[in-house]
Amino acid sequence: FIITTVLDHEYHIITGIGIIIKDITSQIGLNEAKSQFISNVSHELRTPLFNIRSFLETLSEYRDSLSEKQQVEFLDIASQETQRLTHLVNDVLDLSRLESDFIDSMEIIELHDIVPSILQTSHIRASQQYLHLILRMSGCIFPIRGYNYLLIQVFSNLIGNSLKFTSADGRIFVKIYPVSLISHNSLHKITKIRVEILDEGSGIQKFDQARIYDRFVRLENNVHTIEGTGLGLSIVKNIINKHQSKILLYSEFGIGSSFLFDLELRDKKN
Repeated sequence: FIITTVLDHEYHIITGIGIIIKDITSQIGLNEAKSQFISNVSHELRTPLFNIRSFLETLSEYRDSLSEKQQVEFLDIASQETQRLTHLVNDVLDLSRLESDFIDSMEIIELHDIVPSILQTSHIRASQQYLHLILRMSGCIFPIRGYNYLLIQVFSNLIGNSLKFTSADGRIFVKIYPVSLISHNSLHKITKIRVEILDEGSGIQKFDQARIYDRFVRLENNVHTIEGTGLGLSIVKNIINKHQSKILLYSEFGIGSSFLFDLELRDKKN
């Protein structure tokens, strides 16, 4: 509530009292979210920086009393923490850019061209974890409109999540198929291309599903520790929003999860 005086035209005599009522709920919410985000970033940055400094200081001060094996081990840990720090900084920058009003021109994208190359990299990791990564792409996939490099990031993040939460001998499916509507003359009209990534992983409990897109949320902390920044799904959601679409989740705890989203065709006449 803002209370102010109302003066006459010569600004000498008070002629009334003005009361302005303003709802600042959204502003307070944004300020709290910003403060929480900065706090989380600071915490996440502090941990790898502390570890890097500790191991390097130990190497510097006690190198003569450490075995060669211990020195290599300490350097490996410092290297891993440096990579973790790099991923975190990159994710924060990506998320910040996505949440801004940046405007790029959309491209015409052939999913047949980009998806197999993305999966080729993921296949290596899948085979190391004894997982089966399966691509099922319809032959009727028309070109879509989108941001090429951002869609690559979406595929990589979602497949990477499935790889993290699926046990050995489990399966991960990447399905791409057209979505059709029946028109007034009973003809099927392809309107969008749907992307669906399913896994036979640990699944997500109901009370956790509403917050999986929040920043720095790592649900695995409830049961075990898995490396990650906790920003992957926030980035995915923002990218899908940039494509005027929504990402949906269907998951059952202990059985698996399915993430899906639709992409617009190059033109809507197809």
